[in-house]
Amino acid sequence: MNTDIVIARLDNGVVALNNRCPHRSAQLHLGWNRGDCVQCPYHGWKWGENGKCMGIPAAPDGPIPPNAKATSYDCEERYGLIWVRLDGAADTEIPGHIVYDDPTFKSVHGPSYDWKTHAARRVENYTDLAHFPFVHPETLGRAGEVTFLTPNIDFRQEGRMRFRYDPPKGARRAMDAKGGLSALAFTDYTIRLPFGVTLDLNLEDGTRTVMWMWATPLDDIHCRSFWFACRNSDQDGPDQPHMDQQMVILEEDVDIVESQDPEQIPHPRDEIAVGPDKVSLTYRRLLYELCKAKADGPGALKTYLNKERENI
Repeated sequence: MNTDIVIARLDNGVVALNNRCPHRSAQLHLGWNRGDCVQCPYHGWKWGENGKCMGIPAAPDGPIPPNAKATSYDCEERYGLIWVRLDGAADTEIPGHIVYDDPTFKSVHGPSYDWKTHAARRVENYTDLAHFPFVHPETLGRAGEVTFLTPNIDFRQEGRMRFRYDPPKGARRAMDAKGGLSALAFTDYTIRLPFGVTLDLNLEDGTRTVMWMWATPLDDIHCRSFWFACRNSDQDGPDQPHMDQQMVILEEDVDIVESQDPEQIPHPRDEIAVGPDKVSLTYRRLLYELCKAKADGPGALKTYLNKERENI
């Protein structure tokens, strides 16, 4: 989000600070982890938890100026990832992962990847139901199998929308226990606003694969996606085939998604929509409402995220 951040694992936990030293604006990531603080590489000023200045080498006897405070952010480690919240006013929560702590699943963290597209475009691609036979004819879809039932959308609290995808029999495939491809029975999709998606893929052989992805905005036209591939079978088998299959699918998507112009979701008048675009149209409406609530202040945003909605 156009914010340069330095992360450090100090003695009392992980901290996130703005990467600018308030003294003379050097970048803190070039400095040192001193256990209880981050030390600036330029003049050695020390910055601890909550951005508090803990020492000035050139003035060891003080006093420390009252405005000597680095900008700090809420920071927490979960799922082996570091989550940073730039604005904690709305008291939002880290998105859930439905199987990460489930002992019947093995969750494997894949390598993050950067795409030249807005995070919302990445979410739309991840939840698009009509592109399989064209972008993934040899992997997820089958050439010629172009129709599908427009799903009902089930709204939940906490800024989530959920729908189930029931493909025509034999029309869609997903990763199986061996990292190959098998027939898909159905998929439960959950979008966690603004940029998180869980895919609960149920194969016809009775096994499940759960894909979890969060698209983090780097700026207005770039995003970095973090993801897990989780399976409830062949837990002792190698992970690499599962990772390799996912990377093949990502390579099929990336050029198409990055070709979308503009990178951000445009005004409705600038694109054409039809009935099968129901998922993306609903997602766009929720994003618009979310942005409006954010503009109205923390209270309005919190109310919006916990709002009950009717199913459509």
